[in-house]
This record gives sequence, C-alpha cells and structure tokens, in this order.
Amino acid sequence: MPIKKSKKIAPFLAKPKIAFIISSLTPGGAERVVSTLANAFVEDYHVLIITLYNNKPFYSLDERVQLVSCKLTYSNKKHILHSLAINYKLIRRIYIILKKEKADLAIGFMTTTNIYTIIASQLLNIPNIISERTHPEYSSLTNLWSKIRRQVYPYCGKLIVQTRVIKTYFEEFLGPSKINIIRNPLSESMLNFQDSNIKGEHIVLSVGRLTAVKNHKMLIEAFCELDIDHWKLIIIGEGRLRNELELLIKKYQAEDRIDLIGTVNNVQDFYNRAGIFAFTSNYEGFPNTLTEAMAFGLPCVSTNCPSGPSEIIDSGKNGLLIPVGDKNALKVELKRLIENPNLRKNLGIDAKESTRNYEIAIIKSQWKLIIDTALKI
Repeated sequence: MPIKKSKKIAPFLAKPKIAFIISSLTPGGAERVVSTLANAFVEDYHVLIITLYNNKPFYSLDERVQLVSCKLTYSNKKHILHSLAINYKLIRRIYIILKKEKADLAIGFMTTTNIYTIIASQLLNIPNIISERTHPEYSSLTNLWSKIRRQVYPYCGKLIVQTRVIKTYFEEFLGPSKINIIRNPLSESMLNFQDSNIKGEHIVLSVGRLTAVKNHKMLIEAFCELDIDHWKLIIIGEGRLRNELELLIKKYQAEDRIDLIGTVNNVQDFYNRAGIFAFTSNYEGFPNTLTEAMAFGLPCVSTNCPSGPSEIIDSGKNGLLIPVGDKNALKVELKRLIENPNLRKNLGIDAKESTRNYEIAIIKSQWKLIIDTALKI
C-alpha cells in the first residue's frame, strides 16, 4: 500500500471538515469521547461523525455536528466469506461518505474501525488519525485482526492512546514519533452538573457495563460481607451479566441494599449523591468513570488494573489502589473509607484537584495541535 501525500488546506478556504469514524454512539467510553470532541470542535471545523451502525446517539450532540451512518446491520453469521463481504462493504461505504462529504481528515476510533479508516483515507489521498481505546494485550481482537493491524497501522498519520503502557506496546511496530498520549476529556456538560452542596450520602457507587471485565461480582461480594447495613451499593450500567448479578444479590439477601440501576442519562446526579466510588475492573483502556468520579470530589478505591488507574491515582493521596481481583483488599479499603469521614473528605479534595488536566479545554488543545498539523494549517 503506497503512502500518498495528503492534500493541503488553503488558508483562504472555509473551515476544513473533519470526520470521526466509530462503530456506534451507544453508551460507552469511546462513544462519549467522540461526542465530547465533536461538540468541542464545531467552532473550529465542520464536524462529521460516521457510524457503522445506525443506532440513535446516546450522548447529546451539537446541532452543527453532521451524523451519517453506514447502516450496517447486526448479523450472527460467522462464515469467512460473509465477514470479507461485510468488511469490503464497510470500507467502500466509508470511502463513499468521505468522498461525498469532501472530508479533509479522517479520525478513527477503535481497532477495526481504525483499519477501515486508514484504508479508505489512503484511497482518497486524505490524512488520517487513529485512536486506540483499549489495552491491546487484553482486547478481544482475533489473531487475524491483530496481524492485519500490524500491517495496516504503519500507514496511519498519528496514533492517539491514553496511557504510557499502551504507547509502549505500539512503539514496537510504529516507533515513538507516530504515537501521542492524550487523556480522555471530562465533558463540560458533566462538570456543569456538579452540585456545590454535594450530599455525600451513605452510597457506594460504581458505574460500568455489567460484564465480566468490570468485576462487579467481586464488588457485590465484598460489600455484602462487610457489616455496613447503613450503606447502600448502587451500580449503574447494563449488560449480559445482569441476571447472574441479581441472583448473587438475592443469595446474600441484599435486595434492599444493592440496586442495579441500568443505563441512565443523569449519572451526574448519582455522582453528586454518592459518598464513595468503587472501580473494580480487571483491565481498561482508560477508566473514564474513575476520572469522572474524581472530578466530582468522590473518594475512590480502584483496582490497579492495566492500564490507567496507576497513572491517575497516587494511592493514599488522591485515591486508593488495590490489586486486581483482591476481594479482601477491597473490603479493607471500603471499611476504612466508611469508618473515616475525614479520610473520605481529604481524598475527595485531592481527587478533584488532580483531574484539572482532563478538562475539555486542555484536551481539545492537544487534539487540535495534531489535527491542524495533519491538515497542514
């Protein structure tokens, strides 16, 4: 695949058009980041979001953001010829949309979409930027897709990652100069919902999909095994483990103390009410909900999973870190926080202060520098 020279944006032309390309805009970390960045950039560029699936956006979008779908439909077919046909159609549809909309830059999010983005942008002779959102060593990527990634990623203009650990992984076949670390932003709408009179109720809060990687099972067990009847556990999120977790709650006879809320649009209200935030993932790309909770001034206990928490939390200063999967350590730290209001207060103050660097204005400026360099303006 030859490397082509990208077209240059003339200074007298109208605002350039940038296109974010992502699987969907359903609830999720990458989806929130794309929505936040798209809203932030409408004053600087014409902003287009191309989704593979035709789902309704979960996060609010500025009316100036243009949304176009490839209208991919879900399928359970596993035959290799079917997969090849789908991938060809997606690359072709992305190519057609980028060409029709006269996009000046393509920005991919997530591995397979990144690959589509690189190929389509190369065919169109426009620059591209891609962004990895998960830790590659723990992703569900097949061996075939991993090999394709190694072959195609060198043709990206820039790769954006969230942590030093992920950067080190990709440096092996991309080199350091093509990779930039940019943290995920905290949206203005999220921060604007902060209540100056945070209630700090007797609530342990956790936010994340009900999947094995989030390890809510350990959190529920740890909470139930502590003698803390005056506290409640609220878990926000939806997923395939709901029934299993409901049975676990029933087993502990804790239905009156643990609520599985599901997906909500007002998560800010729960951050404002909570007294403690618990993050129990086995691995992450970047823990968005952890930084959100810290921005709300919540004392946080988090697993030291790859990757992210150790780059965000200085354990004992602005939060508490525990080993991955260590239920006993979780019980110890939850008990310590519950019994020590001053510790909760001090950790929360430092947590809030330490998230200043994730404010959208700072993250936007880092992205804009890379985007403008790619556009040669």
